[in-house]
Amino acid sequence: MRVATAIACIALLAGCSSVNTRTMSYATLAEARDAGAIENGWVPRGLPDSVFELRIAYAPDGFERWGLINFPASAVDGVRALLEGEEVPLQGVRCDVPPRIEWWPVLVRGDLDAQRLAATGTRAYRSRDRKMIFLVNWTQGRAYYWTTG
Repeated sequence: MRVATAIACIALLAGCSSVNTRTMSYATLAEARDAGAIENGWVPRGLPDSVFELRIAYAPDGFERWGLINFPASAVDGVRALLEGEEVPLQGVRCDVPPRIEWWPVLVRGDLDAQRLAATGTRAYRSRDRKMIFLVNWTQGRAYYWTTG
């Protein structure tokens, strides 16, 4: 009985941790900058000014960050400048995103399926500072990123 109660309490606490997650949206990088999103580490430093439709989520009491950026073809080099050159193998990579972040794709939740992501044109990279993983679809001009710890 005690073990069952302990397991139930742990599950409840884990489920409630996402309740504190904050989400925000910005139309432009300038708007995100003015709101302090870059200074607070919610949006990566060095993004090209032309990125748009940014969405972020973060845990106020932790280091976790999740984000989505869109970028025009003219910004590809600027986005690449933030990333290590080689792709990251996704075998064994997991993305634990809180369920309440509804804009985060189902395909990028939990254990990542490298083959399915590759089939969508998505490629994985580490940020140059090695603090984030970026999943980028260069054709669509969209990138998802999250902190790795």
